[in-house]
Amino acid sequence: MRVSILTIGNELLSGKTINTNASWISKKLSLTGVSVVSHLTIPDDKNRITDTLNLLFSSDIDFIICTGGLGVTDDDITRAVIFDYFGSKEAFDKDYWEVLCKRFSKLGYSLPDSSKSQAVSPNNGILLPNEIGSARGLMYERNKIILIVLPGVPSEMKSMLNNTVLPIIEKKIKLKISSINIRTTGLPESVIYENIRNYFQEEDSVNVGYYPSVYGVDIRLSGYDVKKLEELKISLNKHLKKYIYDNGYKNIENIVIDNLNKENLTLSTAESCTGGLIGHRLTQVSGSSAVYAGGVISYSNESKIDQLNVDPDNIKNFGAVSEEVAIEMAQNVKEKFNSSIGVSVTGIAGPDGGSEAKPVGLVYVGYCDEKLSFVQKFNFSSNREANKIRTSQAVLKLILSNNN
Repeated sequence: MRVSILTIGNELLSGKTINTNASWISKKLSLTGVSVVSHLTIPDDKNRITDTLNLLFSSDIDFIICTGGLGVTDDDITRAVIFDYFGSKEAFDKDYWEVLCKRFSKLGYSLPDSSKSQAVSPNNGILLPNEIGSARGLMYERNKIILIVLPGVPSEMKSMLNNTVLPIIEKKIKLKISSINIRTTGLPESVIYENIRNYFQEEDSVNVGYYPSVYGVDIRLSGYDVKKLEELKISLNKHLKKYIYDNGYKNIENIVIDNLNKENLTLSTAESCTGGLIGHRLTQVSGSSAVYAGGVISYSNESKIDQLNVDPDNIKNFGAVSEEVAIEMAQNVKEKFNSSIGVSVTGIAGPDGGSEAKPVGLVYVGYCDEKLSFVQKFNFSSNREANKIRTSQAVLKLILSNNN
């Protein structure tokens, strides 16, 4: 099953709106076993829409999923262009208009006449229901290719894709592509590639993709041979065991919370250079209240001394960014919150503040539990935001590695 995604909107091309729809649709379709072969983004222009449809309907694909331009403003021309393209005659759906009026009346709004375009129906296409918005979707077929047109509003598009479009696509799938996602952190893409490239040199039945981000690298295996995919997954898990935290799509903070919950362990954090990011990520997870005891953001030297009882002589002799201070922070925050585990971070996030001895990106992570107490040193980049995220990721992986 091959699908092209077409997104329409001047705002997408100007950069005023980030095109999240195409990314989200691709992820959903990939999980369904569908191959997305192209993304096209075009303006609200009749000629461009028509030319693009001509191109796609002459391609080797099965579906076109289009979003955008079904609203009521002047630049929302997709519906009119589609009707013209397929020679559809308009019919005003009085019943649907009454439904819309009642729905918006309950919200305290009165629909203007300009909204009547939302109740227009084609005589030769299929309407797709929109349970949370006003613009219904459209479905046509030409050259054995099915076109599905959805609203550009993300919440409406997602609802319609999940409830109506995916069931239509799944019925058409004859041979499903299977995929396995392996989540890693702590190694760059180039190093991972060199480590595992030999597994794929003579393997034609499996496609491998590398998806790097500031959080780590996802390795995506896909193909029709499920047995071969599972064999490769096992091999890669053995080879990269130290750096893998999930075979799937879970975020590492979710796995940390789940594992600590299972072991009836609690956690506290002492954060300097991350400024509370670790605590934020943990508390984004449902159920974290049973695990996360609390945290201290000890950004200044004074707060390290006053709130965490760090020895002033250690700060004076070794500096706030040091192994000695990091381990004290971890031990003392554990004691302060009476938690099973205490972790700490102190570093130089950048882009300023570094020196030859302690460059920007230098981070010390302290770890303390009932049996272990140690510090791990990291050297990241000069980008402040990336350093904070990478540090938080490193801390979560460290907790996972020692409690798994």
